[in-house]
Amino acid sequence: MTDFRAILVVDPVSSSVHYGSAIQAKGYRAIALISVKNLPIGLRRLQNLGGFQHIIYAEDVNTVVDMLSRFKVCAVVPGSDIGICLADKISTYYGLVGNFIETSLSRTDKAYQRNMLISRSVRVGWGFEVGINSFDYERLKFLKYPVVVKPCRGTGSKNVKVCETIDEVSKSISSIRTNHEAVSDEERRALIEEYLDGEEYFAVVANFGAAGGKQLLCFATYEKLMRQRSPSVYKNIRSLPLEDPKAHLAFRYVKTVNDALDVAWGINDIELKIGVDGPLLIEQNGRLPGALVPKLLEICTGIDCYDLGLDIYLRERVSPIDSLVFQKHFCICCLVSERSGVVEEIIGLEEVKGLESFCMMSLQVEVGDHVDLTLDFLTSWGMVFLIHESLDVLQAESELVHKSLSLQYHTGSV
Repeated sequence: MTDFRAILVVDPVSSSVHYGSAIQAKGYRAIALISVKNLPIGLRRLQNLGGFQHIIYAEDVNTVVDMLSRFKVCAVVPGSDIGICLADKISTYYGLVGNFIETSLSRTDKAYQRNMLISRSVRVGWGFEVGINSFDYERLKFLKYPVVVKPCRGTGSKNVKVCETIDEVSKSISSIRTNHEAVSDEERRALIEEYLDGEEYFAVVANFGAAGGKQLLCFATYEKLMRQRSPSVYKNIRSLPLEDPKAHLAFRYVKTVNDALDVAWGINDIELKIGVDGPLLIEQNGRLPGALVPKLLEICTGIDCYDLGLDIYLRERVSPIDSLVFQKHFCICCLVSERSGVVEEIIGLEEVKGLESFCMMSLQVEVGDHVDLTLDFLTSWGMVFLIHESLDVLQAESELVHKSLSLQYHTGSV
């Protein structure tokens, strides 16, 4: 006997943790399914499950079904890249809206992803996989450098490196193979890819089923720094007008990517570069964008991504939104630690809070904490969220954020 209507979110991390309260607001029981208990520390701090009424731990469909026997499961939502395959399997078991099991790996694993895209005639940069146990290093002599080396699975740009030499490639492969925080051996496989020229963007797309079409919800650009060969030290993430010609160009391309990877349902995030020859994929993510982008979209457009995403999975929304207008824009300032050490003081908090565009901030450190040198998204020491009607104001005040906010370290700490 089933006692409660419920919606299951599989491995909610980052933005997806807010599905819990959204589910409850719709009158369903909110259940978080955790399939991986020992997440890397950078992801653990993004897994606040307070909005969920029930938290269960399981790694396979049969165990999940047994644990949920008293619920009527009405929808299954992937809460992170980690949860995509299991979410697809569970939704298939219950006969609910979900994406195809047969192509789940291509939405989870970057090597499978590029192979699927190539097989379905979608333009991507060149690249190839490096296995866990063996690789022909002679092949490296014939590469066109620089190249990007990254794990086939993972998030937050951890262990992503730009390499100029064979020796740098070898060291990067070794770092991926020996990553002690890898969730599985699959994360110890590496991908060597062409270093793409052009500016970097991401698109957030709502997918309303095979017959319902797709809609661009957000188009934004990244500003990143290069440090110790890590190309993904995030500085600013800025929304751009949906009327921007590059937004139209990007949307045409990402629609073909989603179609090729059988992304028919839900809201997902695609990262790409746009160069002189047009868009090329960096990676497709089968879940909501991170960094509180869904919350910022609601402030800027009035569109609640959580409510919309749930309506898609419940099949209550099967067509694009009639009117989507950015009344305001956002800039996410990612705070960069210039060195490692013990924090003595956080400088500039009041100045930043006084900015015209200031919305909120999220700090990951306190006085007395040890912080590491920022090398990727997950080692940023916090974020400042700016909202304003003017892109020029956001540009100027984001520069003030980075100028004003800094960490003072204890003398001699490293």
